[in-house]
Amino acid sequence: MGHDSNNTIWRVFNLINLAIIVYDNKKHNYTLNKCAKRLLNINVKGDIKQAYLSNVILNDLNNDKVVNVEHLFSSDITSVILDFESTPKLFNINHYIIDESVAMLTLEQDHTLTEEYNFDHIISKISTKLIDIQNDNIDQQINFALKAVGTVLKADRSYLFEFNTDNETITNTHEWVNTGIIACKDRLQNVPKVELPYFFEIMNKNHLFQVNDIEKLPAKALAEKKEFKSQSIQSVLCIGLRFDDELVGFIGCDCVKTKRLWSKVDLIRIKLVGEIINNALKNINYKNKLQLTQQQLINANIKLNELANTDALTDISNRRFFDSALESEIKRCARHDQPVSLIMCDIDFFKRYNDNYGHQKGDETLKKVANALKSLCKREGDIAARYGGEEFTVILPASNKEQCQAFALLIQNEIKALNISHEFSSVAPYITLSFGCFTSYPSDSTNAQTIIKSADIALYNAKKAGRNQISTFE
Repeated sequence: MGHDSNNTIWRVFNLINLAIIVYDNKKHNYTLNKCAKRLLNINVKGDIKQAYLSNVILNDLNNDKVVNVEHLFSSDITSVILDFESTPKLFNINHYIIDESVAMLTLEQDHTLTEEYNFDHIISKISTKLIDIQNDNIDQQINFALKAVGTVLKADRSYLFEFNTDNETITNTHEWVNTGIIACKDRLQNVPKVELPYFFEIMNKNHLFQVNDIEKLPAKALAEKKEFKSQSIQSVLCIGLRFDDELVGFIGCDCVKTKRLWSKVDLIRIKLVGEIINNALKNINYKNKLQLTQQQLINANIKLNELANTDALTDISNRRFFDSALESEIKRCARHDQPVSLIMCDIDFFKRYNDNYGHQKGDETLKKVANALKSLCKREGDIAARYGGEEFTVILPASNKEQCQAFALLIQNEIKALNISHEFSSVAPYITLSFGCFTSYPSDSTNAQTIIKSADIALYNAKKAGRNQISTFE
């Protein structure tokens, strides 16, 4: 065939709205008409080498294998999927043999198959994303699903409504609108169901509200007709969402620009998306309930643990917690070659205080002393505890002898500042404490009882020395 004839043929091919690719197996190059170049995003003039087509990714519809343009000429592939501007499209392949060295094929889009494939592809994507949905991206995925169903059903607006906790009002929680369409979500919050009686009568009965032309709504749907017109709706399709057979919301699609005769396929598709969204919301609801129950159990365990380790009267650590904490601090300080100090203190002449002021007053004083000790324990690891009766202890990890004595002096001054009257004390006209201090550089063999006994001996010496004293066991 002559050069002029070839040029004429390609001029004709370039006018055809059909992708045409010719391959010359002697020259190993390809020739594409304008439609094919546009489809495959090729900007090269003239004949094209295989390298320029290597980035064109196609999928064989029959086995979903990735193929390239070269495979199309060396196989009997009849349909391929091409991601065109992020939207998968299906093309039927027609093969032609021109002569022994030249072959030609055409790619013709199958719109029916494309629509079905795209919907199946989108549904699969939505379902996958919503199976194990989390709270932090539920809104994003629902919006994606609404956009998908709105696009496939050729609607102008798609939305999700959920009933509020009072079950008497509804709220538009999610909405997708097409280009140029006014969004209505913000004005459709907490809408009383009684304002749309016909809609909910039908929805509660059939879990479906399908209107091809709102002008043909019955007379008793006057409120609904008015609302639809305010949103410029011409056709509407809604599917109910149910939890345990109870209507809890609905998703829907509106057509604004033109009327739509909703088909059985439309109904199947919106029901499918509705079920997916419904299941996702159920899963979120179950997860939230489970998380709430788990948190309640955790809080209950924390509370029980606090109660088990807290003195009921003074609200500071009790003897049980003190014993455990001292053992832990001894081991920790031994590992880090640090000292641990213990202060044992006792309210002076507390029996006289109780006998003369009464036990209720005595309890109040115990609480004030305990609170003073606790307020001074500001470092992590410092622990004030009620050891028993009017006796208290303070654990001071990583504190040496001098620091322990200084802390005891702080307590002494804090108690003095409380100025709790005790006219029956023979050492001061106010409540005072006697202190026994002991500092240890523990090893693996150090035990808590030895430290407690040493601090207790120092406390005994403080009382023997006249009370309101700080004594250190050497």
